[in-house]
Amino acid sequence: MGAGIKEIFSDVFIYDLFGLVTGTFGVNQFPNVPCSMARLRARSSNAGSFFISHASGTVLGMPYELDAGEDTGWFPTSNLNRLWHGGSSGTSDFLAYWVQR
Repeated sequence: MGAGIKEIFSDVFIYDLFGLVTGTFGVNQFPNVPCSMARLRARSSNAGSFFISHASGTVLGMPYELDAGEDTGWFPTSNLNRLWHGGSSGTSDFLAYWVQR
């Protein structure tokens, strides 16, 4: 028998949706994705860091930094669009998200 979804990921949450955001040289809002839990992971080959915040503004004011390959773990949120990202090195950088609805 093949591995179940709970065995593939490092914890017990089953995800309902998986997606990617592409880096830019500004601050951008995450897409409108209703959920109850979310998880973010920076691609291991990223050249720069992604910065995450609950508000728009400047990258300097964003409190959470994800370097290449880093992961937030699961956190509660009602919608990904409540978060903003910025500061990556350009469009070759990616940030994956998983959500549980």
